[in-house]
Amino acid sequence: MNKTFNLLFFIKKNKIRTNGTAPIYLRITIDGKAADIAAKRYIDPKKWDVKAHKALSNSQ
Repeated sequence: MNKTFNLLFFIKKNKIRTNGTAPIYLRITIDGKAADIAAKRYIDPKKWDVKAHKALSNSQ
């Protein structure tokens, strides 16, 4: 029996804080069932690479 497993990091731009940072979330998908988990980290949306789903190389 084959199992599928996928991890995806993304930011929620609709939850931007007053200091301009957005929360980073992790989506775990197993056999088509997804669950989102907050990573408890924040990043400036300008420093997030949307296509690569990661922070740009010069950010923390």
